[in-house]
Amino acid sequence: MSNSEKNPYQLFNKTIWSNWKNQDVVCIKVEELSQSNGITFFELIPDSEMLDADSETLYPIDSEDVMDMLLPNAQVKFVVHDIYMADLDD
Repeated sequence: MSNSEKNPYQLFNKTIWSNWKNQDVVCIKVEELSQSNGITFFELIPDSEMLDADSETLYPIDSEDVMDMLLPNAQVKFVVHDIYMADLDD
């Protein structure tokens, strides 16, 4: 990816979680995205109702597992694609 291309992912954070809660998101799908330099990236997808693979999991937005995704971790990063951020400013 060249420097002029914008990365479409943001790290999951408390603001995103809070905005999703305010938008009545019920669950979050976690899907392994990629591995790079010893770091595994997982994409978070709000209110996804379908699992596409055995490696995907749905978590209630208020679960302890989702809260743990907000904690810093050197080997694991939870990211959110820009398409799921479009309504956050509403």
